[in-house]
Amino acid sequence: QLHRDENVLFAGYKLPHPLQYKILLRIHTTSQSSPMQAYNQAINDLDKELDHLKNEFEVALARHTGKQQTHEY
Repeated sequence: QLHRDENVLFAGYKLPHPLQYKILLRIHTTSQSSPMQAYNQAINDLDKELDHLKNEFEVALARHTGKQQTHEY
């Protein structure tokens, strides 16, 4: 998601140790944005994307479930 932001020049992460729940993020941005702004925007965009995906799934599931019920009669 960070790579979609035109103000992000570089974004990467490192997992120092597989048994530690710690991820190191590295974000380089243009002068138009800060790394924290880019990070927050990416999180917000991902949240919206996941909400959209959930809604689409629920609609498809309801449609599929409804069709199955009509065939059972």
